[in-house]
Amino acid sequence: MTHLRCRSCGEVQPPAFFCRSCDALQLLPQDADYFTVLGLPPHPGVDPKALDERYYALSRRLHPDRFSTRPAEEQRASLQATALLNAAYRTLREPESRGRYWLARAGEVLGRDNNRVPPRLAAYVFDVQEKLSELKDATNGTSAGLRADLAETHRDLAERLARDRSALTELLHAWPGDDAERDERSAAKLRELKTLLSELSYLKTLDRDVSAALEA
Repeated sequence: MTHLRCRSCGEVQPPAFFCRSCDALQLLPQDADYFTVLGLPPHPGVDPKALDERYYALSRRLHPDRFSTRPAEEQRASLQATALLNAAYRTLREPESRGRYWLARAGEVLGRDNNRVPPRLAAYVFDVQEKLSELKDATNGTSAGLRADLAETHRDLAERLARDRSALTELLHAWPGDDAERDERSAAKLRELKTLLSELSYLKTLDRDVSAALEA
């Protein structure tokens, strides 16, 4: 972890918004680790209550109104810190964005493996796309039955999305935390994480397309 030198008292310390010695506001780099920004352990199984508590406590302390009578440099620092805090909170609050961020921290990018349908979804994706195509080309006499079938598919998509989101949450909470475990198991967990995130991405696209077709 890169340490920072306090702009006010000069103490070198781990990165945080406020100096642990003099409480002066610090400027964190814009690429600061989001777990560090929120003062949370670097683990993807974030406790939502702890996340909210840290966010709202820091939001109050960093709010620009508290620095309105301070020097311009501190006012700018408050605005930058607030923007960084909000970005960190938005990312870590939702399991999907948190999972993507965790991949990025490990040097992985979902897009590298997301250019084709995940194997266990391939047949399902093809079937839904066929139904969408059939409805698009349907005449008035056949569209009612196709719409009913697509509505059932829409309900099935919602269930699949719910299951995958639940599985993603469980995976993140069960992530190896011990160093010995991390070397042995993280590679497999990262592959599982990428698979789940890729499936969710495809399912959300299908869900959006089916919703649009039913509303047309």
